[in-house]
Amino acid sequence: MLNLKWLNVFLVRTSLALFAGHTFAGEVVYKGVVDSDGAKLHLEVSGRDLSKPLILFLHGGPGDVELGLVPFQVTVGRALEERYLVAYLHQRGAGKSLEVSEDTLTIKNNIQDVHNVISFLKAHYKKDKVTLVGHSWGGGLAALYASEYPETLERLVFISSFQDAQKQAETSLEVTLKWAEREGNQLAIQELQKYQDSPSEHYLLLSKWASRANGGIANGVDIRGFLAAEKIDEEFPGWQERRGSLADKMNDELQAMSVNGGIDHLQIPALFVVGENDSITTPLQVKADYKRYKGSKCFSVLKDSHHLPFMDAAESLEKTMLVFLEAEECISGAYE
Repeated sequence: MLNLKWLNVFLVRTSLALFAGHTFAGEVVYKGVVDSDGAKLHLEVSGRDLSKPLILFLHGGPGDVELGLVPFQVTVGRALEERYLVAYLHQRGAGKSLEVSEDTLTIKNNIQDVHNVISFLKAHYKKDKVTLVGHSWGGGLAALYASEYPETLERLVFISSFQDAQKQAETSLEVTLKWAEREGNQLAIQELQKYQDSPSEHYLLLSKWASRANGGIANGVDIRGFLAAEKIDEEFPGWQERRGSLADKMNDELQAMSVNGGIDHLQIPALFVVGENDSITTPLQVKADYKRYKGSKCFSVLKDSHHLPFMDAAESLEKTMLVFLEAEECISGAYE
């Protein structure tokens, strides 16, 4: 019989080692605020060599710095910093960026924020182009930005991300409902039916159950252990309420978000990567986005991973990204 007490201790210790044990991180070379049309955006840049190529990471959410940026920064980000300059943006109103008025929380303003930050980074570090990496909503934001400013980008990396919110919701519902039926979870089935009847009113119900399906948002990772190890409550007081409020304020725009043909003309090399058990942005959805993309591209599925692959498949994600970034080659997944 599985010893649950021993398993919990093991997961906590593994989490602490994984998230707090990286001694090979690059030095912080910039930590400050970028002014973007009145919004004060928190930006950090780390690396060992200022001459190296520059990567900008866009977190998901919107507003999810604590579970969408920090775990990437302390795992895959630390490894990338050995070979690149890596910039981490706390998006408008999120994380350590200053709060903004509700009427400025728009997708259009987020795109402009990315442009202003990239312009700052290019000028500050004397770069012609940057590589843009986006997770979840951040990947959609990266695609929207790329469709308007392709000349600024070297490469694109989409992690567990989507380019059409309606299709993303449809595939997420299908996968999550199948999980609920297999598990005989009647409450999940009932609440997912509420979502089907009124998606705009009950959109949080789909997110709630998709985050729990097929192993949870990060398979086998002790989230509480991570939060404690990284002192998230101390670093980002009130983060859960702030994150939820920000996402709620942008919900109407998010549900209608679609890149559609906006990237059909792009020739920027792009990597599409997703966890095989992701019930939020499913492999089916990411594969469809990959197939539509006309430029040079790679598609990879990470085994036993969910929506936060930098937490439950950090080594695989790191390897997949480095192979693509350095050789534009693909590490194929098993999903068809």
